[in-house]
Amino acid sequence: MPTRGANFTVPADAWTIGQRVEANAPRRVALALALAGALAICWRAAEVHPLALFEASALASVWHFVCGMFPPDLSPDFLRVVASAIGQTLAIAIAGTALSILVGLPLGILSATTPRRGGVLLEGDNWGTGARAMAAASHLARAMLGFMRAVPDLVWGLLFVVAVGLGSLAGTLGLAVAYGGMLGRVYADVFEDVDPQPVEALRACGATRAQVFLRAVWPQAAPSITTYTLYSLECSVRAASVLGFVGAGGIGYEINLSMRMFEHGQVLTLILALVALLTANDALSRFLRRRLHATCAAQNSFARRLTGRFVRRVVGRASGVLSRPLGHALSRAALPVAMALAVGFSFYVVGLTRGALFDAGVVERVARFAGKMFPPELDSTFLSSLATPLLQTLGISVIGTLIGIAIGAALALPGTSTLMLVEPDAAGRRTPAERAARRVVYQSARLFFTLLRSIPELVWVLIFILAVGLGPFAGTLAIGLHTGGVLGKLYAETLEEVPKEPIEALRASGASPIQILVWGAWPQARPMLTSYTVLRWEMNLRVSTVLGLVGGGGLGQAIYNNVQLGFYARLATLILVVYALVMMTDWLGDRLRRRSFGTRLAAR
Repeated sequence: MPTRGANFTVPADAWTIGQRVEANAPRRVALALALAGALAICWRAAEVHPLALFEASALASVWHFVCGMFPPDLSPDFLRVVASAIGQTLAIAIAGTALSILVGLPLGILSATTPRRGGVLLEGDNWGTGARAMAAASHLARAMLGFMRAVPDLVWGLLFVVAVGLGSLAGTLGLAVAYGGMLGRVYADVFEDVDPQPVEALRACGATRAQVFLRAVWPQAAPSITTYTLYSLECSVRAASVLGFVGAGGIGYEINLSMRMFEHGQVLTLILALVALLTANDALSRFLRRRLHATCAAQNSFARRLTGRFVRRVVGRASGVLSRPLGHALSRAALPVAMALAVGFSFYVVGLTRGALFDAGVVERVARFAGKMFPPELDSTFLSSLATPLLQTLGISVIGTLIGIAIGAALALPGTSTLMLVEPDAAGRRTPAERAARRVVYQSARLFFTLLRSIPELVWVLIFILAVGLGPFAGTLAIGLHTGGVLGKLYAETLEEVPKEPIEALRASGASPIQILVWGAWPQARPMLTSYTVLRWEMNLRVSTVLGLVGGGGLGQAIYNNVQLGFYARLATLILVVYALVMMTDWLGDRLRRRSFGTRLAAR
């Protein structure tokens, strides 16, 4: 019933909503105070001193560094070094990705759980001893994948540098473990999401587990598996470019060496080569994914036909082969042959085909190194000393992400084509000069955040160390700039992909770009922007655990110091702390994303 006043009527539901708002007000105030307190702690832990950037000594150091970078070193001898470093980086990435597939695929198959807690190969089995053993192995495989992907690739690279020595082999093994965990988890999720009807049809015909997987599960999952593997290769190239900072070879090793020798002209040449490599890698990855998306429908249709034929063959015991023209078969075989040659050559470059991995001395060193890490150091004095680097790591990730959000938002607005670029026949008057100015601003913003995200965080750390010195502030600024480039690109692409009808309607009514953003693009893009921001914070936390390896503070500094001192039991404890921190962040991020999704559904 409505509630009546002197001159008006208040609906009962509005009265209830008002009561809820009043009831939730203290909780919101408490939450705001808690967030403000946490932010203050993170600010202090990150040792943020903005005025330090404008001190005379800092400006002089940066100016000296910038002047020393010009002209870049373009001598033939050094260009050969750059070309060799790029080739080694690509070889590490390709070989590491190939090994990560060999590691991740069987673990992904084994850990692909179902509602019956078994796995894709146990669906429909009787819950006997064999099925129970397989289910236990599935849970173990999932735990292994979680640990492998939680420990950052740079830490894995450092561990293998200590175990097998300096060089590209250590970097390859580090990538194989880190990305094997990531791919295994992704593969398991893809296997879980396949259409169960072909699986049930084959099981009804009496097909074996291997036949069910090869004929029902794999054909459906293959397009997504290929797409994620290509994305993993793209990420591996980025990771391989910085593994050299811990001695694992590649272009990162040359950058670190030139920085230590104060050869700033060489540093500029290497950074330009790195930006060109990563830009070409992004372009190639986008092209290949676009081609895969274009053929996904045809592949799924073929997979369904193939499954149907197999069912008929099982029922009728008929046999046959799929005929293909010779030219079509040769064209389909060209890509696998090229990939096999690339993988084989990469294995040769990193030393996998020369017996380095199976050398008796290497195996003995790895076993001895692993033995020294157990049992982990659990002394209370040592554990209490980890509080400061742990808080520094959290502070670096939080404050760096906030800086990145500010930079990304500032770059995304001029970098969004639907806001900046206007077609000649669009509503409203736009002079040619204004359209040209808008395009210049748009291209400049795109170029700027491409530059920011192309330079890895570890390179930014080395640059900021010159300005503000060693410590977490340098790591915070490094994460902020790199995150600004990444989020700027993601924000701009998200704003461009929203439905254009509201934007066109606002533009036709004469709305300004800010009004179009506030009333047209933002309400539609807000959930995705929130998801991207939370995901980026999770990634920044992983990165902040390793920035100390080059002087950026946090847990990475403690890891580096204990490696240098040979305290491997303490190193094991630090790795467990990193694992726990990353898993806690993943859980918190999932909660935030689910809450955001639930809020969006409630709003609808």
